[in-house]
Amino acid sequence: MMDNNNIEANETEMSMQDLMDLYEKPVRIGQIIKGKIIQLDEKEAIVALVGASHDGKLVIEEASAGSDGTLAEVLQLGQEIEAKVIRRPQENDSFFILSMVEMHREEAIRDLRAAFENNQTVKVKVKDDVKGGVVASYLGQRVFIPASHLELHSVRDLSVYKDQELDVNVIEIEEKRGTTRIVASRRKKLQEDRASQESAAWEGFVVGQIMEGRVERLTDFGAFVNVNGVDGLLHVSEISYGKVAKPSDVLKVGDEVKVKVIALDNEKKRLSLSMKALAENPWNHIEEKYPEGSVVLGKVVRFTDFGAFIELEPGVDGLAHISQLSHKRVETPSEVLTIGETVKVKILDSSEENKKVSLSLKAIE
Repeated sequence: MMDNNNIEANETEMSMQDLMDLYEKPVRIGQIIKGKIIQLDEKEAIVALVGASHDGKLVIEEASAGSDGTLAEVLQLGQEIEAKVIRRPQENDSFFILSMVEMHREEAIRDLRAAFENNQTVKVKVKDDVKGGVVASYLGQRVFIPASHLELHSVRDLSVYKDQELDVNVIEIEEKRGTTRIVASRRKKLQEDRASQESAAWEGFVVGQIMEGRVERLTDFGAFVNVNGVDGLLHVSEISYGKVAKPSDVLKVGDEVKVKVIALDNEKKRLSLSMKALAENPWNHIEEKYPEGSVVLGKVVRFTDFGAFIELEPGVDGLAHISQLSHKRVETPSEVLTIGETVKVKILDSSEENKKVSLSLKAIE
């Protein structure tokens, strides 16, 4: 029967033999090796390597891809790490040179290839803008995102994406001359997000609903306002009770506006909005605002063969019949009035029901 001293001696002997076996195996370039950080400053770490005849050196650039801080922010003294050997000891430097970045790059390519094959998204960080797109990084691996794949709309200033984290789909992987080219797209993720958002939004829309929106596009016939991810049409006639020649006269892209849902078609995905519906109808209580016999100021806005229309307030135009323009005979309104001119008129009659105000200039001459 073996005593305890013999057992301990045997275990010690085996342990030493195992260690010797490790040191007899040469450390290869590209090998993943384990070690413990025994010295650390802002720029580099010294690593005691398992199974190697020399310690390893890890500089900040090889510790973390794109790190702009100190090494102490990335690693800790006494920490056990794994890294790839990228240079053997030389005469002027007796350390193995290590890289965690290169080790992670292999992992990154595996991840990106799996994402490509399984149609999954990955999160990348944009490092710089270049001609035709931006360059991003995934665990140190370069990923190119074409400008046309950054948004659902065209992008002019690519510099705004620098340092942003983006969820992307890998759309191309090309192995060429020992390098791996990765191309990614953000469009698909944005399209899926928009579709999901729009689907939820359509379920919640109700006629009469009042919402906050953002002006996305302007046309001659109206403005497209985004509410809850859906672009609804704000027709030019629904912007104001006053006369609006074209939407760009009162709105600009990016404006935040309050709108009311006045019609919706879930099947055709059409949403009609109104700003005018949120304002008080100027014809309400028109008899009280403009009682018969009162004298007011108005602006000449248009002519007809039978008279001139004079705006009393936005949305309320009164008619001064040609026979009421002057005590003299008038053939056309332009003989006595000018478009845009401010004139004093007398209220002859006003009707909320008929949305009509009759005016006279000659009554105050």
